Amino acid sequence: MQKIKITFDEQEVNQTAKEIGENLRKFNESKIGPFEFKPFTLYLADEKDNISAGIKGEIFEQVCMVQMAWVTEKERHKGLGQKLFKKLEEVAHNYDCEFIQLDTAQFQAKPFYEKLGYRIVATLPRNFKSYTTYIMRKYLKYT
Repeated sequence: MQKIKITFDEQEVNQTAKEIGENLRKFNESKIGPFEFKPFTLYLADEKDNISAGIKGEIFEQVCMVQMAWVTEKERHKGLGQKLFKKLEEVAHNYDCEFIQLDTAQFQAKPFYEKLGYRIVATLPRNFKSYTTYIMRKYLKYT
């Protein structure tokens, strides 16, 4: 048996991570065919390019995945988050997404997302520092 070495690397983006991703993509495409994967950033900034709110995510075929969403403390409760998510729905519609999916911890913005029409599809108790995490979706209905 050949000796192997296991390595833990804290760098998110490096050649090894890229190779793992490319190999997984090749495997997946061998099973389901080619697919599109588009990372995106949607954000609000003032005339000096100071960012006050933003969403980072990816569009994977008919799914729009939100990885992070944030509004600066100073600008919260002023409607910026709603504007940003309304724009995200337009973007998702333009890419023919069936739904937008995100997750939020119990101390984060669950009530905000519920007001926007997101519904819980899974609950992960004691997930992040012993807090419950909710996976939420908003199904998009366009005619």
